Amino acid sequence: MKSNKEYLEEIYLRKEEVSNTKKKDEFYNTTFKTSKYKVLKIAATFVMVLGVTFGTIYAGKEAYQNIWQDPKKYSYSVSQEVSDEEKQECISEEEANELGNKYLKQVGLEDEKILNQNLSKEFLSDKNEWGMSSKIATMTIDAKTGDLKTIQVPTWNYKIPYNYGISREEAKEVAYQLFDKIKEDNIEGDYELVTLRRNMETDEASYIWYSEFQRKYGDLINPNESVFIGWVPTINGIYQIKIQRDKFENNEIVKTKEEAIEIAKEKDRKVAPERTIKNIDVDMRIEKMNAEVYLRENKKEDYENGKILKEDGVYKTEERVRRVWLVNIEYEKQEDKMDSFTYFVDTTTGEIIGGAMYDPRDSEETIKNDPNNLI
Repeated sequence: MKSNKEYLEEIYLRKEEVSNTKKKDEFYNTTFKTSKYKVLKIAATFVMVLGVTFGTIYAGKEAYQNIWQDPKKYSYSVSQEVSDEEKQECISEEEANELGNKYLKQVGLEDEKILNQNLSKEFLSDKNEWGMSSKIATMTIDAKTGDLKTIQVPTWNYKIPYNYGISREEAKEVAYQLFDKIKEDNIEGDYELVTLRRNMETDEASYIWYSEFQRKYGDLINPNESVFIGWVPTINGIYQIKIQRDKFENNEIVKTKEEAIEIAKEKDRKVAPERTIKNIDVDMRIEKMNAEVYLRENKKEDYENGKILKEDGVYKTEERVRRVWLVNIEYEKQEDKMDSFTYFVDTTTGEIIGGAMYDPRDSEETIKNDPNNLI
């Protein structure tokens, strides 16, 4: 990323092509003695006058750097080996062992100790993790931060009582108790219980319960900061824990809903000129950047036929979570073609940072109306 001075250097050079009213030294002396915001405001003025952009969107007193970068392709043959250079950025084996034992105790496995551990890469990823195991549990932790990621304990390691059935009210209470244990100093922020499920058709017959908590930001929820817990009722033995920590960047709302619609329509005319738009619906959500629009635009036939993941590897973007306008474009019906596509328009930069072949709000409604969700 360029510094303010580098941006101004380019702006000055372009300005000099139009007018020689200021000497270069005078230009820098004037601007860099003012506040940061004033410098940016001066720069923004010159950009607008000259019609020049340097990968930055200016809005009022703030400068917003474009965030989109084309996805990186991973093949299924990617090695999981961690290089010596990468190991320097990871916590040591001793630190990982200490943290692993701490997490075991934290979730109620006081008698367990880490016996084995291995440093490797996540599947199809640049991220490194410590995989560990005790006598009955397996665990992964982030190799850079030491944060807990997953714990798994097969049910056969527990002596499940004969009368293990509990009510959904009891299950909800236990879900919060287990979440509080896991949270402690390990998870930040306010979370909301979004799902409560069981593994059998009735409360009485269910010997595993599942809950999921997601982080709240005012009226919005970030599904990418979540804690999933599975447990054996009555004894409250941990069956599974999965923690997702893709933090919301809490980016500003600069682009209006109307602007987002026009941005999405313009992209859609380029990506799918053969489709006729029937309806457009817009909402604000927190979403994770993804490669969907990139793939639809650059590998359209394979993407729409579902061949990308099967034959062409996996395309991944940076794991950035942003406030977006969900712009769902519904098409006139066409045989063997998708009914709609949703664009994620960044509320700050106006860039399209992802999308979906469906309307993500449908998933929210499905969860809310699912008779198996017992909240």
